[in-house]
Amino acid sequence: MSSAAPGQARIAVSPLGYLWGTVDATPLEQMAQAYADLHDIGFTAVRVDVPDDLPVDDYAHWLRIYDLTPATGIFAATFDGTEALPDILERARRTAAQHTALGLDRVMLIPDPVPYRLARPAVGAGADPGTFARAVAQIAAAAGVLVAEGLRPLLHPKVGGLVETEAEVLGVLDTLDAALLGFGPDTGHLRWAGMDPAALVARYADRVGAVQLSDVFADYARPTRRGRGKSYAELVATRRVWAEPGTGVVDLDAVLAALPPRFDGDLMVEIERPSTDSVYHSYVQAHEWAAAHLAAALT
Repeated sequence: MSSAAPGQARIAVSPLGYLWGTVDATPLEQMAQAYADLHDIGFTAVRVDVPDDLPVDDYAHWLRIYDLTPATGIFAATFDGTEALPDILERARRTAAQHTALGLDRVMLIPDPVPYRLARPAVGAGADPGTFARAVAQIAAAAGVLVAEGLRPLLHPKVGGLVETEAEVLGVLDTLDAALLGFGPDTGHLRWAGMDPAALVARYADRVGAVQLSDVFADYARPTRRGRGKSYAELVATRRVWAEPGTGVVDLDAVLAALPPRFDGDLMVEIERPSTDSVYHSYVQAHEWAAAHLAAALT
């Protein structure tokens, strides 16, 4: 894995919180602001997110400008049949080419949100055995391409996707072989969908290749508190769903304790949406938490 010694974990960061910035900024401008801030705050590794119109060599040069190294990125598809499988697999090949060119050996494989689940988030809305079986088959196909191209794919469940509930997470991981698909949990998404992130990390410890450390507030952490008919977007807009790491109800210390002794993946600090008006200070808070809590996992 780039910029980490063999067999050693490292702290990394996702710039996702900056996507909620000014609507007048282009994606490249938002990313530039994010990278400048994250460097100033003290982060040294950032999640890979190569813009569509930027050659990977130029992206690598851009990271060097901000003294940041590439960390585990993402490959996402809804796996719901709206995108043809050959197109998904071609995107997987392009993603693998980018990541391996940047020196990475793994990637988060995300079942992206679908509209009917975003309308009723974190409860497995519209669950259907046939739809799920197709999703698992397509995940397996995409994972096979990524493996063949030199990347280890890590299942990364998210609220709103077709792999959202505990039964669905277990269904994918217990169906597909560990050699084909690892596990890259997002602690906040798991907790908001009713799971115990530490228990899942312990259960699949030998498959965990990276962890996204996010947190959620208690306000909407139970379905009965989410209000009738409230969508994901409406709930997130309250700023009482996503919390800065260490300020919510996810037992992040238990997650870290559940990691295998020789864990060598990225500990990816993420703020899905800042709970305050200052994105910068949200990431300062996250960096302070990481410096205080992640030392044991890095030894």
